Amino acid sequence: MSNDVNKPNLDLRTTPVRRQPWTPWIVIIAIVVVAALAWTFWPHANTTSTVTPSQTTTQQPATTTSPTTAPAQQ
Repeated sequence: MSNDVNKPNLDLRTTPVRRQPWTPWIVIIAIVVVAALAWTFWPHANTTSTVTPSQTTTQQPATTTSPTTAPAQQ
């Protein structure tokens, strides 16, 4: 007898795989962290500063005038 009434029906449907709702947020946070680290540690060509030695002597102007002398005290 092939049509048994008490025979349970086979459920051939599969349960859909559901991703966790927090998974996209973890991916977004990971991308932000990697971008921040790359921005911090990437060698920037325009931000490299070379230390120039400061000038210790002042240059005289092109037209020099004689320095004023203090009046003689008596």
